[in-house]
Amino acid sequence: MGNNIDGPEITLKASAALGVLGVAGTCQFHIMTLDTAGRVKIADDADVAVEPMIGVLQNEPEAIDQPAVIRCEGVAKVIFTGIIAPGVAVTTDSSGHAVAAVALDWVLGYTLETTTAGGLHPVKLSVGSVYAVPA
Repeated sequence: MGNNIDGPEITLKASAALGVLGVAGTCQFHIMTLDTAGRVKIADDADVAVEPMIGVLQNEPEAIDQPAVIRCEGVAKVIFTGIIAPGVAVTTDSSGHAVAAVALDWVLGYTLETTTAGGLHPVKLSVGSVYAVPA
């Protein structure tokens, strides 16, 4: 696993107890978006234009409205669903895990190393772009 490079973070309210859900009992290092109230929730659909990813959860909020720290630029560790080569654009699956992007997906960023299923790997964040298939 590569090193984490600090980058800008924002703090918003959690939409739920994100410290007690997901892989190994937490949503830390999952890809996040916002709910309709502007609170942080797990990103679950890369193709929905109204649900772009905002970054990666860095802490473990234990209740609704607790502070959720989101890495939104730089490099962040992210949980992956499968094996992806370095330099590949990634997006979210339905569980907030990183997967390879396909045409018209929102892009979280780009892999910096070969990833493993269930592994925690660094991603160079490029939040907010839409993936276009290379020519």
